[in-house]
Amino acid sequence: MRFIQLLTLVVGGLLAMNNSCKKEDDAVPCPGPVAVATTQVPGLQAHITEPIPNVGQSNQYIVNSSGEYRELFDCAPPAMVNFMTHTLLAGKTKTATGSRVLTQEVVQTCTGYTYTVKLEAAASQKVASVVYYVVVPKIQPTAKVDFDVQLPALDPKALTLGTE
Repeated sequence: MRFIQLLTLVVGGLLAMNNSCKKEDDAVPCPGPVAVATTQVPGLQAHITEPIPNVGQSNQYIVNSSGEYRELFDCAPPAMVNFMTHTLLAGKTKTATGSRVLTQEVVQTCTGYTYTVKLEAAASQKVASVVYYVVVPKIQPTAKVDFDVQLPALDPKALTLGTE
């Protein structure tokens, strides 16, 4: 009798463990980061009207409709952007000196998207706001999008001017 109880406990425990463990064969592997095709809108001179209070801060936007576009920009949406099939990722960053966009890239991972914008210094030494944007295939409104804005390195000469 004791043997049957012990055997029942062992078999029950093994069945419980088997049902509670996720089999690795059933897991869907997550591919590495995949570059997303991006498009620029030729001639778009978009101006984001929302102010940015401090240098180094950014405002970031995921635009999925013409209505959202009109709320953000002070111009009509470009005809070439179809919000049924595409999303506009945009941002505005305040920099310590004049800057412009050097490179942009959107990468999709298992957890969402990363929009990387690398800025480079321009000729102006005044505080400036930089607007950047890119059109990508439609991103669901619930998707996570991280904006990685890389500010230009400050020129050491500019930092030492006036300190002597």
